[in-house]
Amino acid sequence: MRFSKQRESILEIIKGTYSHPTADWIYAQARLVIPNISLGTVYRNLGQLVDRKEIRALDVGGAIHYDGQVHDHQHFLCAECNKVYDIEIKSGDVVSLIETKIDHHVTECQVHLTGTCSTCKQN
Repeated sequence: MRFSKQRESILEIIKGTYSHPTADWIYAQARLVIPNISLGTVYRNLGQLVDRKEIRALDVGGAIHYDGQVHDHQHFLCAECNKVYDIEIKSGDVVSLIETKIDHHVTECQVHLTGTCSTCKQN
């Protein structure tokens, strides 16, 4: 794949946050760097970055969020504030637990927990 200023900027934006942003948020940030970038260009480049496994696309809460942290971890969605948080639990740990309970072989694991984050719980 050829070098693209737009794709590199989008990747830098995603890798620079732990907030698991949506395409609209990424688009707004990209426009600060490249004012004439289009939303279509952002979506196309997000798709390419996901295909190349440089970022992850998460379908949580009915919206697609993007994660620049591609190491093995899970996610928590707060039903109150809609923030997505990383949970540092490896897929292998979850798979081992599940495979001891069922007679199946798990080949992929993504855990998305939903609840109330500690900040919203205090309010």
